[in-house]
Amino acid sequence: MTSRLRAADIMDRRAEGADRPTIDGEAEALRREAVSRFEGFLLDRANPGARFRNRACQPLDRRLFQEASEIGLLQFGLPTEIGGAGRDKFEWGVVIAELARISRDPGFPVLLDITVENTELILSSGRTELIDRYVPDLVAGRRFAVQGAYESRDPYDYQTTARFEDGHWVLNGAKRFLAGAVFADLFVCYVRDEASNDMLAFAVERDDPGVTAVRLETMGMRTMGMGQLVLHDVRLPEWRLVWRSDALSELNTYARNRRTMSGCGVLGAMEGVVDACVESLAIRRRSGRRVLDYPNVERSIGEMRMLLESARSSLYRALDATRAARRDPYFDALATTAKHQVSEAAVRVGQLVMNLQGGESYMSAFPWEQYMRDVLGLIGGQGSQEMLLIQLGQRSIVGLEGRRLKQDVAERTVSRLADSWWAVSAQEARAGAAAHRSEVSAAIDDVLLAAGLTGAADGADDTLAGLTRQATAFQSCATAVRTGLLAALLQPGTVAEAAERVGLAPDNARELLGALTDTQLVQSLPGDAYVVHPGLERLVVGGPRTAAFKARLRRAVDGGAGLRAGTAGGPGVQAAGRGDDAPLLADVFANELLGRLEGLEDLLDRPELRIGCAAGDGGRSMDALARELPVARVLAIEPDGVPADEVGETRHPWGPAPEVRVGDLDSFAPDDGLCLAWVPAVGWSTAHLERRVEAAARALVPGGWLVMTLPLPPKRKLGAAVLGLELALTGSEPVAQGTVEDLLRRTGLGHIRWFWQDANLGLQLVASRRER
Repeated sequence: MTSRLRAADIMDRRAEGADRPTIDGEAEALRREAVSRFEGFLLDRANPGARFRNRACQPLDRRLFQEASEIGLLQFGLPTEIGGAGRDKFEWGVVIAELARISRDPGFPVLLDITVENTELILSSGRTELIDRYVPDLVAGRRFAVQGAYESRDPYDYQTTARFEDGHWVLNGAKRFLAGAVFADLFVCYVRDEASNDMLAFAVERDDPGVTAVRLETMGMRTMGMGQLVLHDVRLPEWRLVWRSDALSELNTYARNRRTMSGCGVLGAMEGVVDACVESLAIRRRSGRRVLDYPNVERSIGEMRMLLESARSSLYRALDATRAARRDPYFDALATTAKHQVSEAAVRVGQLVMNLQGGESYMSAFPWEQYMRDVLGLIGGQGSQEMLLIQLGQRSIVGLEGRRLKQDVAERTVSRLADSWWAVSAQEARAGAAAHRSEVSAAIDDVLLAAGLTGAADGADDTLAGLTRQATAFQSCATAVRTGLLAALLQPGTVAEAAERVGLAPDNARELLGALTDTQLVQSLPGDAYVVHPGLERLVVGGPRTAAFKARLRRAVDGGAGLRAGTAGGPGVQAAGRGDDAPLLADVFANELLGRLEGLEDLLDRPELRIGCAAGDGGRSMDALARELPVARVLAIEPDGVPADEVGETRHPWGPAPEVRVGDLDSFAPDDGLCLAWVPAVGWSTAHLERRVEAAARALVPGGWLVMTLPLPPKRKLGAAVLGLELALTGSEPVAQGTVEDLLRRTGLGHIRWFWQDANLGLQLVASRRER
């Protein structure tokens, strides 16, 4: 007779081998893996529209979990025998924390782990009928499972009961608090056996007669689909019994892991809000000083850092203990302690953030109040000397600014390489006497003069040689981005490993890595290994910023090639601020800047009003705005039109499909009823831009806002000349800040604000408001 299989036999997997790096070192390697494999998915699929789903108390789209399975995320923490990756709970916990850090919807990583652990529960039953029916669908994300246990009563005093009658189990009662109940289709329900008073567990399907899921309104975690499960004379066949006896022990096995994993979600959310808080304070000044330079602010940030690190230490210790050979299968003191510690720390962090943010912390337009509500909801599932706290605050600020500095250095390096590429391309175009329009030729002359490549310049040959080396490095960078080599090196690897990851020949990979190492965009490690510069992570991981970065590289590569061939410029040339830049700009607008435009959120909620988009980029800007602002209707003016099925419910499941009007890009009408007009300023002449702004301003309702996307002139002499050349290629004219403001005022708009810019991507946003 074989021994009974228990949940602990399935859940307690241990990494083989005694030699391991430190916990922090191992966690950092796992974080990099999570960034490389899964962060782009969250940025592209889970994050868009999250803020508005939260406001509307709209549950997550079930399709996200099926998509998570398609990229291997759902399988990451599941056993290999059912198609999982077999990673242990420490590894899975670090991944959940990283997902929670970058997720704008805190419910997604929590729900992800819930369905994973309920899949393990079904598997641990050892019952072939249950495993064959449910596990394949759960692993593939076609089903979603939650457990129903909570009744606020002792388990042996449950009011939800089961009785065996005529060959079936009959269940009656209710479970009061289930995450995911609104959209789950499988429930592992714990009930009391009327005959034995023992606890049993059953697999209950949503479609079983007598099963009702009732939505539960909560203060926080509004997208988790919280609900109550009502069971009325639910008749189940005997094979639906998950455990025939002592289900309480299996519930305790589940609970000890859930305490740790829920703590991982809180830890990630806490780290994200601390970083966001410091970032938002970095640009504020009081009495001529940076807010971050005040000792009381440093002290508060120091306390947040202390709370974060103490919570992390407690949680990592609990996660590491899940790999212990003699772990108690039913109760884990470290897991319980970590859950309490992390929750208490998160609440205190929320209080500190609210103190630092002032009135903004009480506004739903900013993320602080949502964080506080969500953390308070997770609770259900001391100090030190002042100087130490100040020092911790200083270190935290320095660390964050150091990370930003690394990003700026890496991105400026790419920008300078791109400038060199343009300069060398301009020189070859001039040497080859390629034919260009007069305005393009004048811009080429400006680039050559700024680069020191004019015939009269001293040392022009040496300058050209240096620029050529940098242009070659730029080509290597563009190739490494296009082939995915840079993204592959988010995880360190040898030349052979990196080449295999992206399907390159090893010799080609080595040549690219050599050029990138010379420019320090890639760092060499012992053992012929390489890793991408940490400052480039956010440019290659995926998501809107990666798309904008790739678009800038493509503009340079295509523009330079066109200069050499004499074919650069003309219709169809992609311009900055449109096309692949649109997802980033829409993301920044919706999630960072929208709350600073007075009255706009209320206007977006009015169903008769629309967002007007005149980008002329084949629907990319329209699509990005519709994804990020799903509460509003989007009207786009497109010269060629966009097929309706490209912007339908498949891509915008949380809002109305955009409307497309074919016509001139300046053909907005006053009766269009726009609360927001989105007008990129690049790609047309000044006269055409003026007509478009005037038409958009007339179509705005009182209180509506016009947002323009513009290129940001670099401070570098060569960079400014290169921007002039790019504008000439797109048929645009340089638009000075004063010119833009004069144009907006002439059209009756006020409250002009230059409220966002990114020097490394060369983009900026300006907004103005119609008063009447």
